[in-house]
Parts: sequence; C-alpha cells; structure tokens
Amino acid sequence: MSEREEALGKLDVKVKDIMTKSPLTVDAKSTIDVAARGMENCGCGCCLVESKGKIVGIITERDIVRRLAARGSQIKKTTVRSVMTSPIVVIDPESTVEQALRIMAENKIRRLPVVSDEGLVGIVTIADIAKALAEKSGYTDSLLNALARQSPAPKGVYA
Repeated sequence: MSEREEALGKLDVKVKDIMTKSPLTVDAKSTIDVAARGMENCGCGCCLVESKGKIVGIITERDIVRRLAARGSQIKKTTVRSVMTSPIVVIDPESTVEQALRIMAENKIRRLPVVSDEGLVGIVTIADIAKALAEKSGYTDSLLNALARQSPAPKGVYA
C-alpha cells in the first residue's frame, strides 16, 4: 500500500468537517459578468446556481472560458442558466471524504455541493480534500501540497 493510500485510509473525516460553508450562489437569471465578479470577489472558482430557492446548477471559471469566452459571447448579455452545468451531483454532509472522492472520480468533477435535509450547507472541493490529506500526512507529499495550494513549513533559510 502506498503512502497516499495509507493516508487516505486513515482519513475518516466527514465532508462537513472540511467543506466550505456558505458557498457563493447566484441566481440563474443573472448574467455571467455577475457570476464572474462574485468569483473574483470571494476568491473562489465556482458559483452554485439558484432558482426559486433551489440549487439547479453550477458554473465554474472553466465553464465561462470554454462555453462563453472561447466562442466570443458577451458576458453582460449571457445568463448563468445558459452556461451552467446541470443537473448537479451533490453529497450529504455526513458522508466521508472517501465517498466524496469516489463520487468525484466517477463523475469526473472537482466540486461537490453539500446538501442536507435543510438544503445547501456548503461545498467540498478536491483542494479541500487535498488540504485535509496534506495536513494528515504532515505536508510531506508534494502532490497533495500542490493540489491543496499549501507550502510545507520552511526548514531553514536555504532549505
């Protein structure tokens, strides 16, 4: 068993413990520039799309580039609904990180909205999971550090 597999096996953490609470949301009727400005302001790479109080989709920076900018569409006239990914795959806050990783791999996605009986409670990303794994492994795994956008503590001035 590799170090990564051992670290993951020891990571019996629930999604609710590593998720980002109160993720950015935008109304489905909003324009892409509203969503993009929201992402810029919060420093995140996606928005969850709402319609009538329900999450109906997700839009990422990549969606904006691939589905809009690459075609020369206008961001001030195009609605979020026309570019979002829908339907979305969600996860329960009581699910484990291992379950989240399995769902992400099966669906080829990097973000999972976290939904309970009360509705949207957060979002968990591949970076959140990598950060948790990096913390668990003591930041010794370069790949996990890169995915988590973490830097191990310096060992000295010239380390």
